[in-house]
Amino acid sequence: MIFLKDTEPDIIFRHFIWSVLFIAAVAYYINTYILPNVEDYKEQVRFTRVTSEVLENTKAINLNAQSQVNSFSDSNYEKLKVFGGNINESIIKKNLPKGFLRINVKKIGEKVIPQDQLKKQFYSINGEVSINNLSLVFDIVPTLHTKNISAILELPLSLKKTPKGNLSFETKIAITQSTYAR
Repeated sequence: MIFLKDTEPDIIFRHFIWSVLFIAAVAYYINTYILPNVEDYKEQVRFTRVTSEVLENTKAINLNAQSQVNSFSDSNYEKLKVFGGNINESIIKKNLPKGFLRINVKKIGEKVIPQDQLKKQFYSINGEVSINNLSLVFDIVPTLHTKNISAILELPLSLKKTPKGNLSFETKIAITQSTYAR
């Protein structure tokens, strides 16, 4: 060891002691301050990875549900349009079966069901039909259903014979619609 030939042993010993103290201090600092933060960092990285996976799964579920809603909406567009639209006496009269001698539609009330976001509108339908066309009276609700109007026949249905030999009738229907506002 040529380069240590002119160095005194106490200087070498002093440097050795200072080096050991420095290494011990650095080891203590790393153990006390850095390693606990590394564990916290590892836990945060794991939590972030799990959170990202959950977010991706949630996005996939959301996209799947949205595509199902869009598919349902596209395939049932006319039904949803009528269910969420406006129905009044003239629309009902226009969608009734043809062949009545006389027909009159009148709104008699409305009931709102707020918890279901629905409303029921009640209509009275009266008119006159020939005896041969009595089935027109019974076809009122099925005809409205074909036009995507959710009508229910309300009883009683009254039929009376007129002096001309025709049948006068009076019935009530209830139409359910949505009050959901987008």
